[in-house]
Amino acid sequence: MTDQRRQTEAADEAAAAAWRLARFLRGDRRVRYVLVGGVGAVTYYAIFSVGWLLLSPRVSYLVLAIIANFLTAVLTYPLYRHVVFLPTGSWAVGFLRFYVTALWALAYALLGLPLLVEFVHLHVLVALPIIIVTAPLINYQIHRLWAFRQRRAPQHRRRTRETSRN
Repeated sequence: MTDQRRQTEAADEAAAAAWRLARFLRGDRRVRYVLVGGVGAVTYYAIFSVGWLLLSPRVSYLVLAIIANFLTAVLTYPLYRHVVFLPTGSWAVGFLRFYVTALWALAYALLGLPLLVEFVHLHVLVALPIIIVTAPLINYQIHRLWAFRQRRAPQHRRRTRETSRN
């Protein structure tokens, strides 16, 4: 066997392993949650930062946190619904429950930001990532147990849905 053929086989094996890993990770709800949460974190930070850079002399960072929270919820709810949790209930009711958890994150930001900015003396654009990184640890449990909870399905439907969700 030639060196080139061995290299090709090794590359094929590596590609196959990568595909197996990607399929495995795609099937794990926690991985999907982290990925969508990353999109939400970047979205929130981007909205807040643009608002801060454009409006900071005239608008409080707490008002910007409220605006960024609402816009991020509107933009990311479809991802959480269709990529992470796959609920079967009403879109509107699901969004309201989702936004209640977003309000928890807002309350966390409204309490945490002044603490970090006013007392610890961090710049608001440095304090915000600390809030963003710590909030999802609690949000996942709230989403899983309440906002996207599943109603008890008949036994035969429950088994097929659970295998597709993980």
